[in-house]
Amino acid sequence: MKIEEGVVNGRIGPVKTEYSEDELPLDLGFATIMLAWKLESNGSGLVFPSPITGRSFHASPIQQDWIRGAGWCLVKCPECGAKPGVVCSQTGEGRGKRFNIPVHDCRKNLAFEMKVDGIGWHSFRHAYRSLLSKHKTPLDVQPKLMRHAHLSTTEQYGGPPIENQREANSRVVRKILTRKSAR
Repeated sequence: MKIEEGVVNGRIGPVKTEYSEDELPLDLGFATIMLAWKLESNGSGLVFPSPITGRSFHASPIQQDWIRGAGWCLVKCPECGAKPGVVCSQTGEGRGKRFNIPVHDCRKNLAFEMKVDGIGWHSFRHAYRSLLSKHKTPLDVQPKLMRHAHLSTTEQYGGPPIENQREANSRVVRKILTRKSAR
């Protein structure tokens, strides 16, 4: 897939940098899902067009109503006992025409105290970088997949998971111990 345009604040325009405008390798299974979605979305050039307007969604309401709200559900609700990953038993009216994930206020407060309420668009980028590292994606490949010009930018999205560090350390230590015991 070739990235040619981006959407910022509901406006379609050129991507931010030349490194963003590049080919992006797609997994065959994901490409199949995206092609089916394109047919379902009336052939729009947008990945997620609004079913009401046909234009792009504005990122802020999506983040505020759905993504950030999903962070509240990462903790068990003290009021209704809803488990992590499950919305509260209350029904939410939402604000005006917008829907909000129904969560009790005490759960929102608990998520805030536990610092898990701050999920946003960049959380996905951080998670993606963590998964790339966890699956031992070479460092020269990671910036391309993240659409970064330099590895130093990619490295700001966290380092390798502790399991990878432990495994790498163990390989080196085993080599040293094997040499020492061979003497």
